Amino acid sequence: MCKYCYEHTRKVWYLQKESYDIRSKRFLKILPGRFRELWYDFYSPKLQGFVDGATTDIAESGGAERKPYTGLKKAFYNYFARNFLGGQVVTSLDEMMQVLDNAQDVYLSYCSCKKSAGGGEDFRCIFLNHNATFNRKKHIKGKGQGRYIDLDDAREMVVEKRKLGHYGTVLWGLRPKVDCICNCDQFCAGLYTPEIRWGLLPSFSISQVVNSDRCDPDCDICLQTCYAKAIDKKPGNQITRIDQEKCIGCNLCVERCPNGVFESSPRKIYYDAAIGKKVEMQGV
Repeated sequence: MCKYCYEHTRKVWYLQKESYDIRSKRFLKILPGRFRELWYDFYSPKLQGFVDGATTDIAESGGAERKPYTGLKKAFYNYFARNFLGGQVVTSLDEMMQVLDNAQDVYLSYCSCKKSAGGGEDFRCIFLNHNATFNRKKHIKGKGQGRYIDLDDAREMVVEKRKLGHYGTVLWGLRPKVDCICNCDQFCAGLYTPEIRWGLLPSFSISQVVNSDRCDPDCDICLQTCYAKAIDKKPGNQITRIDQEKCIGCNLCVERCPNGVFESSPRKIYYDAAIGKKVEMQGV
């Protein structure tokens, strides 16, 4: 456990080389490497269809205003996010670049969340590694749903999206295997799924107010930045706090605040995909 656990090593799972290799012994250990690839080829298109349907379900049920799932539906989404498809917010542009540097292949696809919410086919999800290779094969056969890009194109995209206030979410398939990084905003379905909070969204860090006296009462940059609506600031007043239950740790408020009001710190309770458990960090 300690080899991957963030509490002991401070190593983020999605920055480790073996999290990019479908043949790594961390994935589907009962199957030889080649069979894992065959299974992925069988499983991937079915997963994409499910994701499109699930995000449509979330959007149609009220988005941010809908009530959390309960009972069997909640249990199913929790299990699904932890074992089949989930993700964590990337804490900075630098980490997004490291993810791309580790990637062996890239392919650009539309964002299921935005499409399902009625925002159209915005091509901002960057498929990586085995996921990119699989979709390139589909593209060659005339069944592709995206477009070819290279790593330089991907790097330029994440830089531009970050400037526009998008945050990165690393997605896994068949936990914990990096197969996508998406440039997310208010359309991200993860913002509206609190029932799978510890298997889907929060990053390893969290934002906190450290210099509230520097806050300009007439400035609302942080409010415009925070898609999770975690910042407590009334118009014409200085900021009071960040709701730690809502904060997803994208750190956009830290980067964009002109007065240095915010600071990033380690999250006390987080979900470590590498070990598949919620962890409480000691001494934080």
